[in-house]
Amino acid sequence: DENKNMFAFQGRAFGDEQPKYITISLDEEKDNIYGLQRLQKDKLTYVVEGPIDSLFLDNCIAVAGADFTKLSKDNNIIIFDNERRNVELLKQIEKTIDLGYKIVLWPDDLQEKDINDMIISGKTKDEIQTIINKNSYQGNMAKIRFTTWRRRNA
Repeated sequence: DENKNMFAFQGRAFGDEQPKYITISLDEEKDNIYGLQRLQKDKLTYVVEGPIDSLFLDNCIAVAGADFTKLSKDNNIIIFDNERRNVELLKQIEKTIDLGYKIVLWPDDLQEKDINDMIISGKTKDEIQTIINKNSYQGNMAKIRFTTWRRRNA
């Protein structure tokens, strides 16, 4: 947490094993948000799905299955994985847009599924953050972009 106290830990499968993640919470009162100990609340915060992805961006936290809607809408960019064929993810993105959050809708030519895959493919942290910043949308612009984004490569 913000005070560097452990409140949960998580294991991850790196193959096709299921479940992919197992999380053990030591304090059920806390949301399982990874990276709070390094968060600078006065700066723009990148919010990703997985803890591994959060390690590659400045001021980044991972919701790790937690409800990110408890986060402020003012200084956060929600970054979902680049999986346009995932129906459940599409519903979650649409809900996030409707709630007024700023989100990333990846460029059409981006092939990688997530930030970790982008790093593996050779993209730098600065390149990824530039892509994120150029492809962040909120409100009506997010709704318009989402309409075309979800249909590409589907």
